[in-house]
Amino acid sequence: MNTSVQVLDCTLRDGGYYNNWNFETNLVKEYINSIVKSNIDIVEIGFRFINRKHEYGEYAYSNDNLIRSLNIPSSLKVAVMIDAKEYSADKLLKQFITENFVRKSDSRVDIVRIATTIDNISLCQDISNELHKLGYQVFLNLMQVDLLNKQDLIKTIKKVDSWDVIDAFYFADSFGNMSTSSIIQILKLIKQNWQKKIGIHAHDNKGHALINSLTAYNQGVDFIDSTIQGMGRGAGNTKTENLLVEINDKSDGRYNPDAIFPLALNEFQELKKIYNWGSSIFYYLSAVHGIHPTYIQEMTSDERYTTQQILDAINILKDKVSSTYNIESLLEALSQEMGDDLGGWSAENFGYGKEALIIGSGPSSVEYLAEIKDYIVRKNPLVFCLNVNKGIPSEIVDYYVACHESRIAIELTQYAQLNKPLIIPKSRIPVEVKKFFKNVKIIDYGLKISNGESKSGQNGCTLKSPLVLIYLLNLLNESAITKVFLTGIDGYLASNKKQDEMVNEIKNITSKTNLELISLTPTSYPIDTKIFKKI
Repeated sequence: MNTSVQVLDCTLRDGGYYNNWNFETNLVKEYINSIVKSNIDIVEIGFRFINRKHEYGEYAYSNDNLIRSLNIPSSLKVAVMIDAKEYSADKLLKQFITENFVRKSDSRVDIVRIATTIDNISLCQDISNELHKLGYQVFLNLMQVDLLNKQDLIKTIKKVDSWDVIDAFYFADSFGNMSTSSIIQILKLIKQNWQKKIGIHAHDNKGHALINSLTAYNQGVDFIDSTIQGMGRGAGNTKTENLLVEINDKSDGRYNPDAIFPLALNEFQELKKIYNWGSSIFYYLSAVHGIHPTYIQEMTSDERYTTQQILDAINILKDKVSSTYNIESLLEALSQEMGDDLGGWSAENFGYGKEALIIGSGPSSVEYLAEIKDYIVRKNPLVFCLNVNKGIPSEIVDYYVACHESRIAIELTQYAQLNKPLIIPKSRIPVEVKKFFKNVKIIDYGLKISNGESKSGQNGCTLKSPLVLIYLLNLLNESAITKVFLTGIDGYLASNKKQDEMVNEIKNITSKTNLELISLTPTSYPIDTKIFKKI
């Protein structure tokens, strides 16, 4: 019986990977109330990201004012998480900490958890020292533990132990592929080299999160992470409601899972219908082959991809990509300021004397396909297709355009089959992926992602995020083309954060350029619209 174990619910933090940390106020209030009544020990409010993104909600930053507004009783400990890789920028680490954390005596936060891979472990010593000086308990969460060999894990544990400021060592089954025997082996190894408290964060890719958490419980682990309905990155996590029932059955019954059930069965069940997290054959395969679940999450949440396309993508990733480098590190790196706005190709005088027709992936591109074909025959524009659109025959397309690394990875094999030039920023594509384009004519228009001002140049552009339409419009702005017709650029629902992002970007580019944008199919964006029959 492990009577000392503490449950840490991290729903508002890990669950935010599905809704960009945009949790409704009333839901959070009900959530906190249920957590308190359930006697859960620790609640993790969210991340405290440094790099701000406008689509992210306030629980991505979980500042002290937000936490105080929740009126969390003193009986419940409060945690936030930071990501070590954010502290690898040129700015002084100590300044980062000072800007994001006050002294513990002035904060409701009790625990700061540092999430890191072994690649960034050296950063964590200075981070943890600064947080310790401020009076916080500091936990280290080592991700992707299953990728480490025995010697590297022992070396890492001893290094962390030598700092003498870490209060708990967490290990995360990031790919959700660990078995109960591997949980036992890793815990044995940690205990041999670490005398303080230990925690586990399990993922449910293979449906083993609960049994792995309970195995860790039986081995005497001190902290177990969980989330309501398992809401979390990829396939999700150990379900809080199930974990509390199991621990009660094994111990003194100090938890009250009944307080969680209504929330799990109502509000979070509805969220699950919207975002569709949870274990599946896709996540199972990603765990087996060591493919980061973010790829699966992006593919399964996009209605454009069929089951067969997702399975094909998994086969490519397992054989050609994930075995040669760490996919999570790739995604993390590509999400930061990187890339080059000086590609190897110039847009100067490109398309001289021509008009442009852009075909997007909205349903209207297929609905109006006959009209699109007729328009191309009559007007002979340069035709650009955004990403791969299976509803659009390649023979009517002159150029395909892509710039988002995840979409490119998902559609790797399809580009090679198109036999058409591909406009793409080569600087944002890793070497392991470039090999797939050896038989594809590449037009290298550069792209740099930065939080600064967006701007275009003849060889490339700088954007805040890799939006393929905006990327192409920046290219056309530097060309000899001024009149741009659009189809299939339908837009999102008003409630979707992507809608606001696109509206702002379109307004920005039209205000700074001489491009004349005309949509030939219905759109919710601020674009002059002339349906085919009107022109």
